Amino acid sequence: MKRSGLFWGIALMTLGVLFLARNYGWFYIDWSFFSRFWPVLVILAGLNLMFARRNAAAGLVTTVLLAVSVPLAFFAMFHHNGWNGRWDNDRYEYHSNQDDDDDDDSDHNRNDNDDDDDHDNDRPKVQTSHIAEPMDAIIDQANLKFESGAGRFYIGAPSDSLIEADTRMSVSKYSMSVNRSNESRSADIDLKLDDDEIDLKSGELVNLVDLRLNPKPSWAFDFGIGAGQADFDLSPYSVRSVKLGAGAADIELKLGDRAPQSDIRIESGVTSVTLKIPKTVGCQVETEGALTVKKFDGFDEIGGGIYQTPGYAASPKKITVHYQGGVSRFKIERY
Repeated sequence: MKRSGLFWGIALMTLGVLFLARNYGWFYIDWSFFSRFWPVLVILAGLNLMFARRNAAAGLVTTVLLAVSVPLAFFAMFHHNGWNGRWDNDRYEYHSNQDDDDDDDSDHNRNDNDDDDDHDNDRPKVQTSHIAEPMDAIIDQANLKFESGAGRFYIGAPSDSLIEADTRMSVSKYSMSVNRSNESRSADIDLKLDDDEIDLKSGELVNLVDLRLNPKPSWAFDFGIGAGQADFDLSPYSVRSVKLGAGAADIELKLGDRAPQSDIRIESGVTSVTLKIPKTVGCQVETEGALTVKKFDGFDEIGGGIYQTPGYAASPKKITVHYQGGVSRFKIERY
C-alpha cells in the first residue's frame, strides 16, 4: 500500500471514531491541551520526510502517527473554539438580533436565560479540596507516588507540612495515604485519583493539582501522568530519584543541587520534556528512541546515546538521566 493511501485511510478512520465517541459521550478530554500541542505535527512531518527514503520501518511508523495526530489536532482545535456537536454561536446571534428588535426584549431575555441554563447544565461541577499531612521531625526520607490522568499539575514553594495538595476536580477526587516508619525514619506517600469515584459528565474535564512539600527530607518521586501539562520545580528539595512516566504531555522539570546524587528516569510517549539542571552539578544523559528530537546545550557526546557535561567524572555532585521516548522532544537547560 502506498504511504498516501495508508495515511488517508487511518486519518479518516480516526476522525470517524472521534466524531462517534463525541456524539455518544464515550470520553471527555481536556481538548484545550491538545489544541496547543500542534508543534508535534511539525516534528512528525519532519521525521516522516527524513525517514521516508532512508528507513522504511521508521517511515511507516511516522506515517501512522501522523495519520492519527492530524485529525486529533484538528478535532481538538474545533472543540476548543466552541464546537460541541454543533457550532456554539447562539449567543452571538442573539445579541446581534437584539440590537435590531428592541420590542421583543422580554422574549429575548427569557431565551437567553434558557440558553444560560442549558450551558450551565453542560458545564461540569468543579470541586476544590485541600489535603495535608503534618510533618514529623523524625522523618528524613520521603517517597511520593503520584498518579493521575489528564490535567495540569504543579509542584512549587515548600511547605511546613510533610505534603500539601490543593485540587480542582470535575470528575472525581484525590485520596492520599501515608505510611510512616520510625525505624527507618521514612514516610511513603501515595496520592492518586479515586477510580471508583469518577463520574463523567458533559463538559470539559477539570483536573488541577498544586503540590507543596517539606524541604527537610530527602525525596524520591514516582510520577504517572496520562496527558496534560506538568510544571515540577524540585529545586528547593533534596532529590534522590525521579521516575516519570507520561503519555501525551508538556513537562518541565527543574532540579537543584541539594542532593549528592540524583537518578532521573523518564519514559514518555508523545511529549515535550524540558529538564533544567544547575551548572554546579555534573550530569550524564543516556537516551533511547529514534524519534526523539534532542537539544542538550553544554554537553559532550560520548557515544552510544550518552552525553556528559564537561568534568562530569570529577564533579562532587551528579545527576544521571535515562530518557526513553516515543515521538518526543527532549531539551536540557543548564542554569
